[in-house]
Amino acid sequence: MEKIVTKRNLTIIGLLSIILVISSYFLFTNNDKENEKLFDIFLADLYNEQKNNIDEKLFYLSSLDNPNVSFFSDLKLTSIENLNQYDKIDGDIILLKKALYDFDEQMLNSLSLDNNFTFNEITKIYLLNLNTNNYKNIDFDESDLENFFIKAVDRLYNENN
Repeated sequence: MEKIVTKRNLTIIGLLSIILVISSYFLFTNNDKENEKLFDIFLADLYNEQKNNIDEKLFYLSSLDNPNVSFFSDLKLTSIENLNQYDKIDGDIILLKKALYDFDEQMLNSLSLDNNFTFNEITKIYLLNLNTNNYKNIDFDESDLENFFIKAVDRLYNENN
């Protein structure tokens, strides 16, 4: 009976494994480059102020599974449909942009009350900046009163009442 492990068989197995590793490397790198190319084209269009099918491109980019690419298009669209695919801070940025862009005062108010929302203090400041009468509608805790702006509005509100 012939030996199964020979020098020739080991050489063939080694070459096949090297070819397999190299081809899998190129497959993985090309998948990432496709999204990068799409995003680069999108950015180039924005910087060159080309308005050709910009909404179509934004919707396409927001539908990609790669959150690194779709984040910027969702931010531009202020689309909150895909918030679950982002990190918490990225989702909070999109929520804040949507509330400010649509000027949804009810949403801003609810975001200012949400302690899990990363930018609740910024939202409180924005509401106070709109109208200091919003002071009575906003719940403050001790950490909020360490902010200079909120402390100044608190003092103003207490002096006037």
